[in-house]
Amino acid sequence: MIVFHMAKSVKVNYVFNLINTAVGLLFPIVTFPYVTRVVMAEGLGRVQFLSSIINYITLLTALGIPLYAVREIARVRDNITERNKTTMEILILHVILCLVGYAIVFILGITVTKIYNDIGLFLLLSLHIILSAIGVSWFYQGVEDFGYITIRSLIVRLLCLIALFTLVKSKDDLYIYAGVQVFSEVGNYLFNFFHLKKYISLKDIPWKELNFKRHLPPALKIFVLNLITSIYVNLDSVMLGFLSTNVAVGFYSSVTRLTKALLGIVGTLGSVLLPRLSNYVYNGNIEAFKSTSNKAYNFILTMAIPMVFGLVISAPELIKVMCGSEFAPAISTMQIVAPIVLFIGASSFVGLQVLYSQGKENLVVISTLVGAIINFTLNWILIPHWAQDGAAIATTLAEFSVITTMFIIGRRYIPFNALNKTFLQISIFSLLMVIPLFLVKQLPYSVYILFLLEILVATTIYLLLLLITKNEFLTLVFENVKKRINK
Repeated sequence: MIVFHMAKSVKVNYVFNLINTAVGLLFPIVTFPYVTRVVMAEGLGRVQFLSSIINYITLLTALGIPLYAVREIARVRDNITERNKTTMEILILHVILCLVGYAIVFILGITVTKIYNDIGLFLLLSLHIILSAIGVSWFYQGVEDFGYITIRSLIVRLLCLIALFTLVKSKDDLYIYAGVQVFSEVGNYLFNFFHLKKYISLKDIPWKELNFKRHLPPALKIFVLNLITSIYVNLDSVMLGFLSTNVAVGFYSSVTRLTKALLGIVGTLGSVLLPRLSNYVYNGNIEAFKSTSNKAYNFILTMAIPMVFGLVISAPELIKVMCGSEFAPAISTMQIVAPIVLFIGASSFVGLQVLYSQGKENLVVISTLVGAIINFTLNWILIPHWAQDGAAIATTLAEFSVITTMFIIGRRYIPFNALNKTFLQISIFSLLMVIPLFLVKQLPYSVYILFLLEILVATTIYLLLLLITKNEFLTLVFENVKKRINK
């Protein structure tokens, strides 16, 4: 009976996770076209520039706690006393670190002219720092309360959707938009904080036994990797803000948000095929590890490569549909940055699933550090000359260097080749997929109709090519559907 209930729980958690991920991907797709047309590139750039700085401060105050805390809570979740003690220790540590974060906010606010001139917006966005600390999202992941996580996210995003469309009417409503963005990101944390009493009673906490300092050293180890990785997330926008204009930040932000949505699709669908590779390593089942990781990598190639080709060819229609004609300068930026869908998709899998599962995190840190140095250097050189396109070139080359470095220094531990048979086959299929799109572009229809036709034509051709060649992943999907129909 125990095994049965556990299996059922896993299925339920998977469904909740799938719903939560799908909503997370759909929310920006629904809201972004409206936001870009109302607050415009300059307003979007102001918010993105200041948000990027706040994100760095939030990262500093977190010190790797979110990832570390999930592991710690999961380890002691069946021991209620120890779990509650650990939760309070980590929460206290995080809140104390937030005080350091707000000291940094104060210093930047009075010393950096560009921030001082927008101090109200900066302080509003800084709510992210304290709310992310008291939100203890890591606790709910650790105890696997996925039902609560999903319902909470749905409520918050629905409230944000209503607020966005009813309150943000013009570019003068930038503060309202910033507030909605903050709430969409950390509004969940308010629910988390008050919901925590379901699990923890303050009177049962052994306050005199608390030792929050013991969590500092292990959290710092995770912080180093998080800090290096975050360079790709925020540095481009920060450097664009200082070396170029808020408008350039707005153009670049529009592109990165769209590519992140596609990266989410690659990562989500890829994770369905990824079992716990670390278990294979731990149990010495090397053949299963090699076979599964090879299939998962091929799946990422099958998903990501056609997306890269599609983004390059359909960038004009995508930008105009999602952002509006005023974002036309972002078209070339999108085409330059398109390959990161493949580079980041591959490096995330190779780094976090293959190398990490074998205890080779140092190789991941080295590879990421190489990319960070290249990204910073190229941003400094290229942004003054080419603004958002310069940042796009820097990011693309940096991400290419990360995955290349991983395959070079980690080749002994990666059981597949980067440029394998699947890579060549999918690249050819993707090329055949996009060639007809040049004819579609000549049709006398509106940009919205053309964009839908491009998606329909490209998807149909690509799926037919996979079907003709009996692609293993398409075959797997058909088999699973057939099994469910026959049940």
